[in-house]
Amino acid sequence: MAEKVYEIAILGRASWNFHSLNNEGTVGNVTEPRTITLADGSQVDGISGEMLKHIHTRCFWTLVNKNKLCDACKKLSPMKASNNPEVNKRLKETKGKADRSQELLDVAIRCPLCDIHGFLIEEAALSRKSTVEFGWALALPMHQSREIHTHIRVAVGEKAAEGEETPEQMVYNRPTRSGIYAIVTVFQPWRIGLNEINYRYVVDDSEIKERYDTVIEAYKAMFVRLEGAMTTTRLPHFSGCEGVIVISKKPMPACLVSPLEDNYKSNICEVSQKVGNEVAEFSSVSELLTQLDNLKNFKPFKL
Repeated sequence: MAEKVYEIAILGRASWNFHSLNNEGTVGNVTEPRTITLADGSQVDGISGEMLKHIHTRCFWTLVNKNKLCDACKKLSPMKASNNPEVNKRLKETKGKADRSQELLDVAIRCPLCDIHGFLIEEAALSRKSTVEFGWALALPMHQSREIHTHIRVAVGEKAAEGEETPEQMVYNRPTRSGIYAIVTVFQPWRIGLNEINYRYVVDDSEIKERYDTVIEAYKAMFVRLEGAMTTTRLPHFSGCEGVIVISKKPMPACLVSPLEDNYKSNICEVSQKVGNEVAEFSSVSELLTQLDNLKNFKPFKL
């Protein structure tokens, strides 16, 4: 009989070179990279949790059975349940009903993507928290670098007369960053398919297990090749990763100690031992994928 898993945390360090996966924005012709200030005042490069969660969402969407998605999620609409026709139909049917949130949630979380990655239904002021969470990926202060590169775009075959500007020419500046990044992410399998108003499961055990396995496969996909901003011309050079997977088999949070700390692995192991968590280490992408595959031997904990 398969063991049950309540919560999973992946904490580690990944080395990405010559990328521009996440940026603050563009001012004039200069794109500014993300900058994060740590508690000690040091400034480091960062990739937002929003970006990492978006990448996992897309990987999940790519892998999931599209026939099970709501109409909005079939198109990967960020509106999710708000644009689900079945949800909007139930909104009209239950208008003025005081306790309609339970019914709306039952309908919305039948969609695997809405269930796993959460949503907001504005009209009903009803939200579902994602079962998959990401923190910022933060560069280690002593293991990061940045450069701004100047590029010129010129129309092919066009050449200005002497002393004239070429109207088709455009000068622009793009950032390139390299670093070893601390990564934190948590997955809560016990919440899959759970209506958190009446605390009843909306889908059956086989569907819960299928969604769980797809989340694990999406983790594998995103670590094999990380997508993000500017990958058309700044596809990251991924040179490896190392870290731990923390597994909680009972209603106890998985231990989170930031990989920004040099001794994070030993700290996680010590704390995990005291609260009954299990820890699986990895020192390469291949080992990470093996450990993720091992997680599929579990089935989600149910309340």
